[in-house]
Amino acid sequence: MKAVHRRSSGARARPRAGERAQLRIDALAAGGAGIGRLAGEVVFVPATAPGDLVEVELDRSARPARGRLIRVVEPSADRVAPPCRFADACGGCDWMHVRVEAQQAAHEQIVRQAIARATSLAEADLPPIRVHPAPLPLGYRSRARLFARAERGEVRVGYRASRTHAVVAIDRCLVLGDAIAPLAGELPSLLRGAVGEGEILLSHGASSRPVVEILWRGQLPPAVWQLLDERTARGAWAGARVTLDGAREAASFGDPRPTILGADGSPLLLPPGGFGQPSEEGAAVLARRAAELAHLDSTRPPHLVELFAGSGTLSVLLARGGARPAAAAAAAAPGASGLASFTAVELSPEAVACLRQNLAARGLAGKVIEADADQYPIPARTDVVVLDPPRAGAPGAARAIAASGARVVVYVSCDPATLARDLGVILRGGFEMTDIEAVELFPQTSHIESIVRLSRARRSAR
Repeated sequence: MKAVHRRSSGARARPRAGERAQLRIDALAAGGAGIGRLAGEVVFVPATAPGDLVEVELDRSARPARGRLIRVVEPSADRVAPPCRFADACGGCDWMHVRVEAQQAAHEQIVRQAIARATSLAEADLPPIRVHPAPLPLGYRSRARLFARAERGEVRVGYRASRTHAVVAIDRCLVLGDAIAPLAGELPSLLRGAVGEGEILLSHGASSRPVVEILWRGQLPPAVWQLLDERTARGAWAGARVTLDGAREAASFGDPRPTILGADGSPLLLPPGGFGQPSEEGAAVLARRAAELAHLDSTRPPHLVELFAGSGTLSVLLARGGARPAAAAAAAAPGASGLASFTAVELSPEAVACLRQNLAARGLAGKVIEADADQYPIPARTDVVVLDPPRAGAPGAARAIAASGARVVVYVSCDPATLARDLGVILRGGFEMTDIEAVELFPQTSHIESIVRLSRARRSAR
């Protein structure tokens, strides 16, 4: 008799290591797995949906325990058939089997629980979370990272299998936009004869044509270089760049710089291989909300500091003093701003160069500093701080913000755990959370982008 998890059941013997058991999935975790309980013990089960009754093979060597899904005994109403034939093998879209509305609800709960745990606040005391749904659940990506491995002269191109380094070859990816989707099927023949392995970054370039960045460990035959030259020369691709492991310089073809549509409706230049959000539409929503939340009611124009500014995805709105529709932005006088000053801090020299070019192309004024944003001292006159750190978060910046005189902080994050950790530090500086928002930049996956606004608490209210 298999052990069956029931909420009302009493204590019973724990299954032995490797034994099969049945349990009910209660929720989804930040890493993508479903969460169930067996005799009071938490078990993480990948590829499950909330409400599923599943049979699993237990692995107690991990903490929490993990269950390998054997079969779905009773599918929940939130389980759907993945539209992609690679979904079961590919590790790219770990929630494609979950109804989109349930994905959004899970993201909201993950963000809320992470913040509550790290800040010691009750979930009921947090501001309500506003969720911005994705405009498109499929075909939304204008950027992607693929992996490639040469095997006996042929090259497998695709995504990594879940929790492994194995490459799952694909010829079609349903979440890629039309401009870059065909490349998944074209790259294996283009790289035929290569030796080794690498990563391939796909993005939009000039005129929305593809840009391909190849980071390769091994050897590429002459035919690869010829094909890259031909595709860029005839305009099929905007550009390509190849970086061989150990080479002093990268080889460039055409214009390898990615270009996305900025939140202000004008092109935004990124460095080759540089960071950019996966969806232009989602990035625009994120930037507009960050700029709107950065607004400060004041009798004088505020001083704003942006940390981890990158190439200016947020800066092109922040430097104006707020978000504007594209038409209004185009009609505004060059350099028009509601700020006393705007300072952007970014460590990457390539991103800094693009940031300066993006601001100059719009006639926007601002000071751009090439420095480590996590170690940057917040100027005494700063009123507003906006930060968008990498997944590791910004522990140094959080401490600096807490000790600063800033009145408003807008924290943009792609990782709820590090966001929550840093919020705990900032709150100790006398701030309170006023807004929490989640932007669905990564539909079909467990990843979520969050925005939190904090304001300096009034002394009379403390």
